[in-house]
Amino acid sequence: MKKLLISILIAFLLLPSILMTQTANAVEFDLNKIRPVITADQVVQVGKNIIFDASSSFLIDNDEPIKYMWDFGDDSGISREIEAVHTYSEPGNYLVTLTITQGEEVESVQRDVFAYTKLILMLTDVTEMKDSIANFKAEAEEDGIYIFLLDSYESTTAFMSEESLSKKLSDQVSILNNADPIITWTSRGSGVNALTRLIQQPTEDEQIKIKESLKGKSIVVITDDNINTLARIMQANYNIINPEQIVIVRQTELNNLITSENMQEFVSKLETRFSDYSIINEETGRVGIWNSISYLVSFMITKGIPSNTIVLLLMLPVIATIIAFLKQVIGITTFGLYTPSIITLSFLALGLKFGLVILVIIIFTGAILRKALDRFRLLHIPRIAIVLTISTLIILLMLAFGAFMGISQIATIAVFPMLIMTTLAEKFVSALGGKGFYSALLLMFETTVVSLICYWVVEWQYLQNLILGHPEIILLLILVNYALGRWTGLRLMEYVRFREVMKHAEE
Repeated sequence: MKKLLISILIAFLLLPSILMTQTANAVEFDLNKIRPVITADQVVQVGKNIIFDASSSFLIDNDEPIKYMWDFGDDSGISREIEAVHTYSEPGNYLVTLTITQGEEVESVQRDVFAYTKLILMLTDVTEMKDSIANFKAEAEEDGIYIFLLDSYESTTAFMSEESLSKKLSDQVSILNNADPIITWTSRGSGVNALTRLIQQPTEDEQIKIKESLKGKSIVVITDDNINTLARIMQANYNIINPEQIVIVRQTELNNLITSENMQEFVSKLETRFSDYSIINEETGRVGIWNSISYLVSFMITKGIPSNTIVLLLMLPVIATIIAFLKQVIGITTFGLYTPSIITLSFLALGLKFGLVILVIIIFTGAILRKALDRFRLLHIPRIAIVLTISTLIILLMLAFGAFMGISQIATIAVFPMLIMTTLAEKFVSALGGKGFYSALLLMFETTVVSLICYWVVEWQYLQNLILGHPEIILLLILVNYALGRWTGLRLMEYVRFREVMKHAEE
């Protein structure tokens, strides 16, 4: 026990110094050298002025005269101003060169600028289509169309993807202002959810500015899901963002979108081709008495509650019903109903791999610490408190390591599921004391298996979209659980356990 505590303490003491060593590699600049810096937009529309600014450049502190020379890469001549204004007449990628001369010192820097005829903002997290999206972007640039890509390929769940895209969007408001249309190609609508979160800024002035920039724009959603169901889900997002329209289409329509001069032409192509699509606008989304829960869900989204959070809430009755069926009909033993439900929700929020890692850590820590604490003869409650404390410290070390490896975004969205999962240590340690090691381990294994079954069922994207689009379905689960509550037959596992008794009873 002492060695374990000392090891954890040493890790906490050494980790900050390791992180500081890695992040403190500051570049030492030579104060006797010029460092030109170009400040300008990365993309600019053809025919509009772009300002190139060299005022952020580092110059030598002396009385030598300073000369600036700009080469805009389009054979239009040069400029010798510290702040140059230029207009590109043709679309394409241009290499801008800034040369600064101060006395005998001459230094240059280059920067790429793309002049576009059409700017498209694309939000995506579809890792398996990463290469196709890159090729699609390159082909569009050949036609003078620039696709500004914001991706979250590193995200493992829709929650993390939404968080990552939301942060990146807040840093690219200028691109958002100039782009039309906005394409989202993400899992479970995380791209549209990120736009919705951007609208819900802390101050009213920020909300008004972003709403004005999105007003009149079109949002194109690429999906493989049921389009009509997805349209019902995104009606609430439309009410918040309030764009001109949200158009939901298949991947095959991307080329038509690029070649169309405007959204009106694109929608006309969809109509003439009899494509599978749906349009959300002011005329859609009327709610009646028969879909009042849908209205409630839309109201919650409108008031700023993320749709992914609502999905978790709506999935909880589904999870509970699956667990009730597995326990009452199949006969699988678990740590009650609450524990596997929490594990399943944690898997959904954290991702299966990371969730399983946390679960294994909790089980391993609980088993080791219970054995180590036996010699101290502590009461049950203080012992559990020690186990929870050390489990939390180990998870904290994992988050610090994740920050060190550049994957710290998981902590911003999933810290509470991780903390909830640490409470499973109490269940496991209590089982160790009352049932023994092997029985407790078997019970934990069955609980995990049930949680995995629930995870694979509720992770089914069609089911999530169906429940979110038609939340009234969860009322049917009351009838299903009522039927399970009237179950009086043997469980399937009991037929296996008592097969010999039943065989003799028949004889």
